[in-house]
Amino acid sequence: EPTVRAELMEQVPHIAMFCQENRPSIPYAFSKYLLPIVVRYLADQNNQVRKTSQAALLVLLEQELIERYDVETKVCPVLIDLTAPDSNDDVKTEAVAIMCKMASMVGKDITERLVLPRFCEMCCDCRMFHVRKVCAANFGEICSVVGQQATEEMLLPRFFQLCSDNVWGVRKACAECFMAVSCATSQEVRRTKLSTLFITLISDPSRWVRQAAFQSLGPFISTFANPSSSGQYFKEE
Repeated sequence: EPTVRAELMEQVPHIAMFCQENRPSIPYAFSKYLLPIVVRYLADQNNQVRKTSQAALLVLLEQELIERYDVETKVCPVLIDLTAPDSNDDVKTEAVAIMCKMASMVGKDITERLVLPRFCEMCCDCRMFHVRKVCAANFGEICSVVGQQATEEMLLPRFFQLCSDNVWGVRKACAECFMAVSCATSQEVRRTKLSTLFITLISDPSRWVRQAAFQSLGPFISTFANPSSSGQYFKEE
């Protein structure tokens, strides 16, 4: 019964906390019994069960209740499988969103090794614009986690593609995260590449894209400021 599975998922973070507090007596209980259920439900046929398992997984990661080893061996491989080309459309879109949200929680190393290659593939998913839109919406977050080198070498070419996507919603998502992408690049790349790219968004045929770009104009300009000379810098709360 799906409602039973969904209700179970809502209780998992509480049980995980209990396991953590009583670790000496039940050291492997969460890893061995509960986590496999959470990741299995990420592909459940019922939408509500999937949603509650996704929420549970993010809470577990946020509260640091999942061991790093388990993230690498139990969570990431399942998400990679769920974003495979032959995966169910809804499940694939949801799995990409989870991968993006967990990046800041699992850190640079795991994101760069395990998440980034598949994320780059998803940016070019020619069949599903929903997947590309999720990638575009979370692009800045991924850039900030992996840092300047990976951003400039691996992510920027995909960002250029997404900024010229044939679906205006994807281009709008790019415009909205433009400042975060700019923050992850060098001053030279901002000046020579991103400025030109931004002009294409601010001149976009879609007024929704243009509007989003104009709203990002000030924040984007702020990334060019030199704090030592201007006394100004952008600080994200």
